[in-house]
Amino acid sequence: MAQESRRRLCIDFGTSNTAAAYRVGLGEPVIVPLGQGGPAMPSAVFAGDGSVVVGHDAVLRRLQAPDAFEDTPKSRIDDGEIELGDRFWPVEDLIGAVLRHVHQIALRHSGLPAFDSIVMTHPDRWSERRKNVLRRAAGRAGIPAETLRIASESLAAAWYYVYRGYDVSVAERMCVFDFGAGTCDVALLVRDGVDGFTVTGSGGDNHLGGRDLDARMIRWVHDEAAELDPDLPGRLRAPAAAIALADRVRTAKEALSDTAQAVIELPGTRHTLLLTRREFESMIGPFVERAVELTRDAIARADAAGTGPGGPVIVYVTGGTSSIPMLQSALSAVGRVARIGDPKVVVAQGGLLRSTNVVQGVDTQKVGAEVSARRIAFPQLPAGSVIAGVTVRDGQVVRVGEPLATADSPAGRVTIDAPVAGTLHGLDLRPGVAVQPGAVFAAVGPAGLRPDQWPRLHRTPAGTSPVRGHSGPVPPAPHRVVPQPVPAQPVLAQPVPEQPEKVNGFGLAGLIVGILGFPLCLGTIVGLVLTVVGITRAGGRRDALTTTALVVNVLGAVAWVAFVIWAVVSG
Repeated sequence: MAQESRRRLCIDFGTSNTAAAYRVGLGEPVIVPLGQGGPAMPSAVFAGDGSVVVGHDAVLRRLQAPDAFEDTPKSRIDDGEIELGDRFWPVEDLIGAVLRHVHQIALRHSGLPAFDSIVMTHPDRWSERRKNVLRRAAGRAGIPAETLRIASESLAAAWYYVYRGYDVSVAERMCVFDFGAGTCDVALLVRDGVDGFTVTGSGGDNHLGGRDLDARMIRWVHDEAAELDPDLPGRLRAPAAAIALADRVRTAKEALSDTAQAVIELPGTRHTLLLTRREFESMIGPFVERAVELTRDAIARADAAGTGPGGPVIVYVTGGTSSIPMLQSALSAVGRVARIGDPKVVVAQGGLLRSTNVVQGVDTQKVGAEVSARRIAFPQLPAGSVIAGVTVRDGQVVRVGEPLATADSPAGRVTIDAPVAGTLHGLDLRPGVAVQPGAVFAAVGPAGLRPDQWPRLHRTPAGTSPVRGHSGPVPPAPHRVVPQPVPAQPVLAQPVPEQPEKVNGFGLAGLIVGILGFPLCLGTIVGLVLTVVGITRAGGRRDALTTTALVVNVLGAVAWVAFVIWAVVSG
């Protein structure tokens, strides 16, 4: 079947959440809306009355029979059978129920009668036995074996990274850091030719994830609630309240990635708690340190094994928990941090992109090799390099390694060579143009490659070859240098500074009035009233300013009461 009409689905079955995307031909991957207001759904299952309910419905039924509920069936993949309710269920049946549900939703959302291929992703550290369980589960879900493909999660993430126009040079290493709700997985990859990646090392912790952060926040909520009412923590541990509280804590955690503070409403009460990012970061510090340690260990093991280059590391973060600014800041000590796309769904999208550049319908006998469409970028050359001459024209068929142009650099003259075979499209090379490493100057592919397809092609640097008889510094070219556009670079995660807390205006006014108005009893009263208003508007939270104002005005009021009593008694 021609690639332009292939219909593919990718399911990223995660420990805690599952995401999916589909793609028709060379179009953009489309995210399947599995969640309630979001792209992902819980991977949970509930087995009751001889049937299996999955996702959000399973979570809602948890209260009916807690012993029939399993929130992370993927973590039980080695158990063979899981006891839920009054019977044992094969783990393939439970996972298959999740996959069947996702498959059906994807068909409804896409309007397609079927998918030609279905890709399932898995952690890099999985054994062949675990992969076979996943294959059997897909069979239980009604997915034909001939349409099933499997791919590692780190490779899917790397394919998405390149698909979005970024690249990894042969001297660099990509570290895919996947911090999800249930696990933390780390994989180190290097370039394997023009089209692929090879995993050279992996690591992680199957018992470290976003749920550990949630549990630490819930413990903080219980401690704070006990100060409001000693009986309140017990009420919050009731099953219905505990589920509601977990949802609100998770919402607050996600909000603190963008704001300096978040409010947590305590279910079944009128109480709220204010959690600042600084307090949140003090809670999760040990988990962040552990995640960074796992990353360093994976890189160190790959270095010790001598697999791949030992060059700079690009840390590509995926998984919902990786959005936390403190975590990204800590990972920047390991390498350059990049976050591209929604971390929750990049694996599901990337699993569809492995063959994105292979375009069918080309006369391979004419060009001498299988054609892969590419955007060609300038290679790494010393600063000051300029194009000396162009040896090809737009629309010309070129072979791999064929010179496209010559360039003069401080180190000598070199040729800029075609990295792949095919027909040149959109050639933008002129003598005197400055060489900007990474800037795209052409596309190579079949003769029928359309301009609207170019943005979806991978960017590949051209090759270089020295020109004999031209060495040493070259005088500057007399032509006017026209700068080329520099392509967008990956979004680098920077530490997000915590926003300074606003000064409590009423508290400040209460302090000033309380001090200056002390000679008059009315001044102390007004100052006390202003201070109380300031504390109330801050949700009952007292900072150093309002505390000082409160103490000053209370002492002033006490002094005036004592003075009045003394005056009455002394006559």
